[in-house]
Amino acid sequence: MSSTRSLCRKNERFRVTALQAVAVDAVSFEELAKTAFRLSNIIGYGDIRKVDSSALEPILKQLYYRACLILESACICDDAAAKSIAEAINLLNSAELARDYLNTEDWINALKNAARRDDLNTVLSGFAAAILLERSQMTNDELKTEVSRRLSKGVPAELGAGWFEGLTMKNRYGLIARLSLWESLDEYIQSLDDEEFKRALVFLRRAFSDFSSGEKDSIAENLGEIWGLNGAEVSEIVNAQLDTASQEQINALDDFDFDI
Repeated sequence: MSSTRSLCRKNERFRVTALQAVAVDAVSFEELAKTAFRLSNIIGYGDIRKVDSSALEPILKQLYYRACLILESACICDDAAAKSIAEAINLLNSAELARDYLNTEDWINALKNAARRDDLNTVLSGFAAAILLERSQMTNDELKTEVSRRLSKGVPAELGAGWFEGLTMKNRYGLIARLSLWESLDEYIQSLDDEEFKRALVFLRRAFSDFSSGEKDSIAENLGEIWGLNGAEVSEIVNAQLDTASQEQINALDDFDFDI
């Protein structure tokens, strides 16, 4: 029995040492975020079972702090990598919310920097802004300023639409309720020429692809209010057009040469 307990203690020390190595070694943001999230869950499970997890808390803090430090550099990536980075950002955000001893200011500052910078993947900058909005760390005026900056005539259409895609990846009902956001989007689309519109359309269609029918109806009602039309009629027309659009037309947009 004593040998079994000794072996368990050795295995536990090995796991703690391995976690400490992850915290200090040059691992990716995704690895840090996933490990921090899992460790947070383990600690939470230990709290429920009244198991001492105090040895794990310092390691979680190390993982979390390092992830905060490298968030911005992780957001310098292409669109293919952006999805996994966004998932990792969401995991770290969940871990921070679950553990009150993690420094919230470090995380919020990292998100604000990612949301404001112009040289990062715009989808991820938009996603960082979405989390800030959800956590009441971005005011309506700040959002309006960011929307005006990101969705402007001088910004390449694919970058502006990509940022909007990231913004809609979280807290959709909160976004739908902000009429000023849809006014800005409408103004942006109206400002595009034909070629710019084709570029933006692919990204915007991707942004709305997994919205529910109820969410699309609410957006259509917002647009109806902006245009001075009946919201229900706008929703019916928009959905009818989407339902009758041929796959050939959709493929033509997907195959369009955007030179990007």
